Amino acid sequence: MGSNSERLVRIGVARDEVEAAIWRDALEREGVAVYVKSADPLSSFGVAPLPGSLHLFVLAHDEKRARWILGDLNASA
Repeated sequence: MGSNSERLVRIGVARDEVEAAIWRDALEREGVAVYVKSADPLSSFGVAPLPGSLHLFVLAHDEKRARWILGDLNASA
């Protein structure tokens, strides 16, 4: 069984693919691995995901740092 720091935690829900991409790029530039998962079942068929259905996950040990990065990004917008 993996350690607690290897589990994924959700850090946000993006409104659309553009917002998810901006957040993912900002986190990856800072060395934080990101997993984006669509909660919309039709997105697996190539249909654009519904607004608010893109969930961003990071490893538990990166959670605080990721939230800080996204908070800083939102504050500068």
